[in-house]
Amino acid sequence: MSEEKKYKAIYIDDDKILLTVMTAYAQHTKYVDLIGCYLNPIEGIQAIDELKPEILFLDVQMKEADAFATIAALEHNPIIIIVSSHWETEDDLIAAGASCFLSKPLKGPDQIDAAVEKALAFNASNNRSAKKAIKLDSNQEVLPELYREKATEEHFEQTESWADFIVKFDNKFPSFFENLKGDFDNLTPTQLRICAYAKIGIKLKNMSTNMDQSLDAIESNIADIKTKLHIEPEDDLRDFLSIYN
Repeated sequence: MSEEKKYKAIYIDDDKILLTVMTAYAQHTKYVDLIGCYLNPIEGIQAIDELKPEILFLDVQMKEADAFATIAALEHNPIIIIVSSHWETEDDLIAAGASCFLSKPLKGPDQIDAAVEKALAFNASNNRSAKKAIKLDSNQEVLPELYREKATEEHFEQTESWADFIVKFDNKFPSFFENLKGDFDNLTPTQLRICAYAKIGIKLKNMSTNMDQSLDAIESNIADIKTKLHIEPEDDLRDFLSIYN
């Protein structure tokens, strides 16, 4: 990023120690102007709607209201970076509006700046309602293997992050997700991701590695996808998807 603009941010987490850590780290970041930290998400929601921060760092599991309830209650629409060590609800959080995932424990200002850069880039490059979120590990990198592209057409580089992959994919097939979801709105976010991989011929083994799912889980999802697309089990999914660009 050419200019090191400070973005107003709020952090909501029911862990007082993490709020203290974030406050300390934020003072040394390039991009974060932390204007508030809240243990209680209800109080955080009120502050967000009043102060209108550009970025919200948000924990997932909290007593008064979880991340889903918090996001749903907001009138203001900040860029949302999920801060958590639990990813069981990742796809649902993406659908709810998360732009980036940042793993606990927080490791330093560079990690936080990297998350902000990725979230801002994706927010600028993608429609907010259809964007794909990025997950960052505590070493400031996109999680290895989980979002690595392994076997693609020449347009897509090997060892490319999922973040870069989806930007390139959307550039090459700008209407793919919109048209596919328009025709088959019962496809889950995970199944849409599998369809994107299948579109460019990624092997099942690599899908399994990239998505951190077993081969059985991938095959089960593909079987369900074919059922939803009304194609036979023996039909080639990639052939069917060739009409969606």
